[in-house]
Amino acid sequence: MSTARFLSVVPTTPLWQLLYEDAILEFDNAKMPKRILRARSAIREREGENLTDPSERQLLDDALWTLHVLEEIGARKQSA
Repeated sequence: MSTARFLSVVPTTPLWQLLYEDAILEFDNAKMPKRILRARSAIREREGENLTDPSERQLLDDALWTLHVLEEIGARKQSA
């Protein structure tokens, strides 16, 4: 089997999901806002595309909500 054929069969993780994972796994409070911003931007971009799978729409909504919660937690830590 050629490498090119193999790579075309392997599913890839969407960019929005990689950036989302980077944001939720970031422990450095100084880096977190930028990661959240990048993830939110990628999610919004994906939302603007033609989504055919309703479960993906739900994943995007859930990811946005989680990013919102992370921002709220970060804001509370800064004011404490």
